[in-house]
Amino acid sequence: MTEEDIARLEALGYIRRDFARVEEGLIKLRNVDGHCFFYNPELKACMVYENRPEGCRLYPFIYVEGVGVTVDPECSVAHTVSGREVAKAAPKVLSLLRRLGLLKEG
Repeated sequence: MTEEDIARLEALGYIRRDFARVEEGLIKLRNVDGHCFFYNPELKACMVYENRPEGCRLYPFIYVEGVGVTVDPECSVAHTVSGREVAKAAPKVLSLLRRLGLLKEG
């Protein structure tokens, strides 16, 4: 998650330690009972959808080392995503990874 993501969620009244965790120097969304902190299983909905983190906005596009930007095979609609959609999302995914310091320029 970016600092902008966190600030946006905190502005909604959420407390960072409740929804975020630090792992290997990265801030990640916390899972509760096997799902994202912001997912309401009764409503089957994201409670912060309009304000969700950038990584969530880009999903199901992910970066795989040695492959590049692709579609998460765990996503239930992965088979419906076209190569054109992957190509369109790739610059956004790569930009996010660079801003998070996970990918070098180039």
